[in-house]
Amino acid sequence: MGDGERHARSSAELVEEALGRIEALDGRVGAFVAVLADEARAEAAARDAETAAGRVRGPLHGRPVAVKDLIDVAGAVTAAGSPKLAGNRAERDADVVGRLRDAGMVILGKTRTHEFAYGVLTPGTVNPWDPDRIAGGSSGGSAAAVAAGMVGFAVGSDTAGSIRIPAACCGVVGVKPTYGVVPTGGVVPLSWSCDHVGPIAGSVAEAGVLLEVLSGVPAGAGAAAPAPPRLGRLVGEDLAMVDPAVTEVVDRLCGELERRGSRIDEVELPLRTARSAVATMVLPELAAAHAALLAETGEQGYGERILKAIRRGQQALAVEYLAGVRYRDRFAALVEDLLADRDALVLPTIPVVAPETGSRVIELGDGREMGVQEALTALPGAFNCSGSPVVSVPVGLVDGLPVGLSLVGRIGADQELLAVAGVAEEATRFSGRPALSAR
Repeated sequence: MGDGERHARSSAELVEEALGRIEALDGRVGAFVAVLADEARAEAAARDAETAAGRVRGPLHGRPVAVKDLIDVAGAVTAAGSPKLAGNRAERDADVVGRLRDAGMVILGKTRTHEFAYGVLTPGTVNPWDPDRIAGGSSGGSAAAVAAGMVGFAVGSDTAGSIRIPAACCGVVGVKPTYGVVPTGGVVPLSWSCDHVGPIAGSVAEAGVLLEVLSGVPAGAGAAAPAPPRLGRLVGEDLAMVDPAVTEVVDRLCGELERRGSRIDEVELPLRTARSAVATMVLPELAAAHAALLAETGEQGYGERILKAIRRGQQALAVEYLAGVRYRDRFAALVEDLLADRDALVLPTIPVVAPETGSRVIELGDGREMGVQEALTALPGAFNCSGSPVVSVPVGLVDGLPVGLSLVGRIGADQELLAVAGVAEEATRFSGRPALSAR
């Protein structure tokens, strides 16, 4: 039973239960880098006192939530997964943490991330479905914490798929909102042009309620689901990389939606070009974001991989960066044109199920081999170029591991997209339980 189903329990009870689940499981999962037990107990007591006085702040009042370790929580270290920031204690809450507290939520702890969010593995975190598989990244700690049932709600960030990739790997719901809908103040940047902050939860409904908090949209402002929705299914050369078993899961879902009256036609987008545009923006912006820190403290403390990425960004040409920035509007227009008479576009979130830990390359559906990061960001990363809202929903299993489906919506139509995602979720009736789970 998720936190969202235990609304009659006191906040103190919910927090103690979550702390107990973390103590029992996280030694094996590795989702958390810091558990703020004392602070959470104090917050829970304050929320319960408010409830007793008739001051309930909203539907998530008293519920525990975990936040990615890129996001400042006052008094806690924001290390961003790096020894470089091991002493970086936040003086104030990030904007999104302030919104969580304003909604009455209780900050339970900080979840593990790939160093400075530049990666898809989240080292130190395992996939609750199979500890020999990656949890995905860079918000792997948040997704694993929700999948294992340690907490019902978590917050992640997404620059080229970093919410949706771990959501797909771990069989939970992840939302990349429209660019700019959720504030990024107090969040360690990877790329100002592409960074998004969003929710991870066990269901579309729970993710939607959390998004209302993060975005500042009043509760209850969500749109009714179109009945039945019209969808565009992405096909073409860029989708040839998808594993046939993953494609078969998506085929089954689309068939079920059509049986329920949905109209689904095939559409194409230049995903590879859009993903390349993201890369041309991310690396120079990463280098710019770290320029002051490098000047003050030098290279010591950085991991080799992130340091190489920063150096590549320093060497980037302005003409290449500007070409990526200009392409952003062009790709966004292509996506919006396809959505003019459709409710959402659908495609697999990632081309495979969660790869094995230690894998350097992945064999794709068209027989090619590709590096893990390139392969896992190939499909989701394109929509950081457009800034479109995207929801990843678990829709089936392949070899006992979850398959994620992405639904892409119109810019600014986040709640309408969540309504469509709810239709897909209901048609799927996804079931299964991770090997490491408190539920």
